[in-house]
Amino acid sequence: MPQPTLLTVEDDPIVRRAIVSYMIKKGYHVYEAEDGQDGIDVFKKKRPDIVLTDLALPVVNGLAFLSFVKKEAPDTPVIIVSGMGTLDDAIKALQLGAWDYITKPINDMALLGHAVSRALERVALEEENKRYQHSLVEEVEKRTAELQQSQKLEAVGTLAGGIAHDFNNILSAIMGYTDLAILDKKYDADHEKKLQMIKKASVRARDLVQQILTFSRRADSIRTPIQIYPTVKEALKLLRASIPTTVEIKHDIAAGPEAIKANPTEIHQIVMNLCTNSLHSMPKETGVLEVTLTPISVSGKLAETVPDLEPGDFLKLTVRDNGCGIDSTVVDQIFDPFFTTKEPGQGTGMGLSVVHGIVHDCGGAIDVSSEPGKGTTFDLYFPVLEKVLAEQARGMVVNLPKGTETVIFVDDEPELAGLGEKLLAYLGYKVVSFTSGGAALEAFRSNPKGFDLVITDQTMPEIPGSELGKEMMKIRPDLPVILCTGHSSIITPEKAKQLGFRDFLMKPLSIHSLANKVRKALDN
Repeated sequence: MPQPTLLTVEDDPIVRRAIVSYMIKKGYHVYEAEDGQDGIDVFKKKRPDIVLTDLALPVVNGLAFLSFVKKEAPDTPVIIVSGMGTLDDAIKALQLGAWDYITKPINDMALLGHAVSRALERVALEEENKRYQHSLVEEVEKRTAELQQSQKLEAVGTLAGGIAHDFNNILSAIMGYTDLAILDKKYDADHEKKLQMIKKASVRARDLVQQILTFSRRADSIRTPIQIYPTVKEALKLLRASIPTTVEIKHDIAAGPEAIKANPTEIHQIVMNLCTNSLHSMPKETGVLEVTLTPISVSGKLAETVPDLEPGDFLKLTVRDNGCGIDSTVVDQIFDPFFTTKEPGQGTGMGLSVVHGIVHDCGGAIDVSSEPGKGTTFDLYFPVLEKVLAEQARGMVVNLPKGTETVIFVDDEPELAGLGEKLLAYLGYKVVSFTSGGAALEAFRSNPKGFDLVITDQTMPEIPGSELGKEMMKIRPDLPVILCTGHSSIITPEKAKQLGFRDFLMKPLSIHSLANKVRKALDN
């Protein structure tokens, strides 16, 4: 087997030599270039099997160099190795044809070696696929598309995880101080409306960060008590603006007190997926789409007819169309991943599978009835929460727990340390805040019995919160410590509890979550 060739384009000579040395040891014949133009010249002459390139290059930048390579040799894999890029840069690079995105500094060269090996294995697989019988072409193309999508999500996820912590810190300040302003109630109706708009926008931004992390497989979906009436209405408003006027939308979305445990972004996705599916079923994109959301008490008789449905109180979301309907021979397969009856290019077969997965994860059930030539009806059942949780979903302050204990609050960002102090003080606690983990540890050592609880950020330059908490618990084993972070791939809620921490708080902080977590940690 011929020795694989690799071109690395990097303006930092130290980094470039490190990459060259490692890849040579791994059996590659390596060419190197110190700027984008040099990279173009070397690529024209040597035609390497794979390319590694920085984004911030002199003479010709990384994106321009990437564009040249993909135009000159579209099948050549290009991996971005950069420490200067933004999320937009990553997306642009992927759109231009990059196969992967690795952030600098590279702490373990094995990560780079794995990415290169994986890319070349993919190249070999694609070349082998070209030799398959024509009957296998469709299956090969589908699997290749899945692989490309997975690599895009992996690259975006790497960058998304990096920005999530900083962005959630910013949102913590916005949401926290907005909570305090709302609770002070020193404003007229107009100011109250403005504060609520700020809070709503902040929550949407928080959910957007979580959606990016979830979509890129860097986090699990977070479900909280919410009212889904406004989310469904918002989705229909967006849908109305994006579909032909020849499709009539009828809806009955009356607001009520009911709440469910769900993620607003996922509810939005459910509505869009089902309505889009209905639109595709309408001949010449003309027809009637009906969407209703109503509370319902499910009896034993109805529960027996719908899979996974139990008797109880539910919110029932119905999406009905008068399209072409679904043949009875395939109706049991419509929720299977990648199953589709649409023409190539019209869909991936994932939309209904995603809907089914979300409903199931919310503890609900889904039923479908269809008649060819007359249309299809989807009935989704979401279990309604008890009254207290429903009131929390409406933003009401329900028995906000308070206390008088003494709390240490540690965050290396002064704005967030100050916010934590103010939120806890509002709840009645005596608070000592620190922007240095070392200073907090010294203060605790001098008087370990003088503090009842410690809340510390995880990502801090001097000492990570997990290490700070462990040092304090060595001094006083019964000390309750809450670990707080905007995003961490190192510490998870499960890992925090395994290490002995009392609880785990995700930023951005809200006064409701802080109040409940603090009281729970102290009472237990």
